Amino acid sequence: MSNKTVSFEDAMKRIEQIVSVLENGNSTLDESLALFEEATKLCAYCNKRLETAEQKVKKLVLQNGEEIDND
Repeated sequence: MSNKTVSFEDAMKRIEQIVSVLENGNSTLDESLALFEEATKLCAYCNKRLETAEQKVKKLVLQNGEEIDND
């Protein structure tokens, strides 16, 4: 699954699928490592998308003259 064309939601679904396969324990070591690597990349991609969305929200809030709560 290419990170450049996948939606955030599809990436999250794929991560859930990978977790399920890894929890099942029926994968070989090499398969498990490949899946783990894919999930790690997808997590980084999702994190970046979330950070970008957060920055956009902050910018929009500031443009409307509202205060941002930094909890």
